[in-house]
Amino acid sequence: MPHLTAIEYSESQRRQLKAEIERLNKSGWPLSAKYDAVTFGTWEKLFENAVTPGLFAQRDAVIIENAETLGDFPENLSSMLEDENADTMIVIVLNGDSKILKSVSKQISIIKPEAQIPPWKRKDWLISLAKEQGFTISPDAAQLLAENVESQEELRGEITKLSIYADGRAITLEDAENLSFDEGGRALMNFLDGVCDCKPENVARSLNHLRDEPLLPTLTALTNRLRPAMMLAVFADMGDEALRAVDADPAKKKYAVTKARSALKNYGASRVKSFMMKASRLSFLEKTSHAEGWFGFEALIWELMTKI
Repeated sequence: MPHLTAIEYSESQRRQLKAEIERLNKSGWPLSAKYDAVTFGTWEKLFENAVTPGLFAQRDAVIIENAETLGDFPENLSSMLEDENADTMIVIVLNGDSKILKSVSKQISIIKPEAQIPPWKRKDWLISLAKEQGFTISPDAAQLLAENVESQEELRGEITKLSIYADGRAITLEDAENLSFDEGGRALMNFLDGVCDCKPENVARSLNHLRDEPLLPTLTALTNRLRPAMMLAVFADMGDEALRAVDADPAKKKYAVTKARSALKNYGASRVKSFMMKASRLSFLEKTSHAEGWFGFEALIWELMTKI
C-alpha cells in the first residue's frame, strides 16, 4: 500500500517536486512513472493500478499530476494508506491547496508553499543563498536584485545562474546588472540610474533602445523611481518618515532611495516637483487621443537634466 505526499500549488512547486524526487531516489524510492490523474479517473482506479512496485524494484515513487480531477479522497480508502516506510510513494501534484485530501490530512505528508521572504529581508536572504551555493555576492548586487526582481522563485533562479558564472569569485553589482537583466532590462536600469545621477550620455544611449517599446512602462518606472525624491522635496522636515509613507523605507529599499536622493541633490526640490507634475499630465494624455508619446516624454527628461 502507498504513502501519499501532496505538493500544494505555488511558484516554487516544480522546484519542490524536483527536490522531492531527488530525496526519494536517494532514500531508495526511484521514480518509476508519472501520470495525469485523468488516466485513472478515480482514486480507486489509481490505487488499483499505480501502487505495485515495478518488476525489478521493491520500492518506487509515482507522480500524479492534476489530482483535483479525482475529486475528494474517499474515506473508505484511508485504511489503505501507509506511513513513510511504504513500498510505494505517490506524490500528488496539486493545482491549488490540499483540501481534496482533508479527510486523510493526518495520514499523509503535505509540502506547503515556500514561506515568502519580506522585502526588507531579501538582500540578506540572497547573500545567504549565494553562500549555500559556494560563492559570495556583494551587498549592493544583492540589493539590486531584491528591489528589481519581484518573484522569489526568480530570485532563486538568478542566484543559481550567478553561481555558475561566479566559479568561486565574488559577484559584483556590475555582474548582476549584466547577467540578471536582458537587454531591455539593462537599458531601463541604465536609463533610471542615468536620470537620477544626471548622466545624459547614459540616458541617450538607453533611450535608443527603450523608444522601440511602449512609453507607459518606462514613464511609470521613472516616476516610481523619483517618487521618494518628490516626497523628500515636499516633506523635507519629515525625512525617512515621509519615505516610509510611500513604501520607500530606506532600510528596505536602499538602492532605490539612494538613487532618489541623488536625483534630489542633482536637480533640487523645485525641479523634481515640477517634473513629477508634468509626468502625471503626460501619463494622463497617453491614455487619451492627445498623447504626446516619446517626443513629449523625452522633452521632459531633457528639460529636467539640462536645467532649462
